[in-house]
Amino acid sequence: MGRGTDLSSDRVQLLRCAYWEKVRDVEPKNMVFLDETGVMLTFRFTRHDGLMRHYARSEKGSRVYDLKPFYRGKKVTVIGAISMSKVLAVMTLDNSMDSNAFHVFIEKLLLPQLWKGAVVIMDNREHPTFYLAIAN
Repeated sequence: MGRGTDLSSDRVQLLRCAYWEKVRDVEPKNMVFLDETGVMLTFRFTRHDGLMRHYARSEKGSRVYDLKPFYRGKKVTVIGAISMSKVLAVMTLDNSMDSNAFHVFIEKLLLPQLWKGAVVIMDNREHPTFYLAIAN
């Protein structure tokens, strides 16, 4: 099932309702959204580099076949947290995020920026919405 069809499934709708139940009493000014992404820095489109074309052209009636390597090239990870009024913390690192880097981001960059009543909301693939309240 593709991402587009999954967004309207009964399971996702139930998760959305559960999320809104958790945050309905949180003032928007106290919400802090945290997210992380990875970027491949290789920009040439060859079969040996990190960014690969997903589609190709061929003569009518024939298919295109090529190798598609997994994670070739340099990767940079970016993690950040924003509130309704400003960017609170941003960190970049070479390669993928691990638990040590995540703890450094939280302890050294994010926690010093939080206030009493701030609620950090982050996306987590295993648990569609993870909700963490921080009160000083």
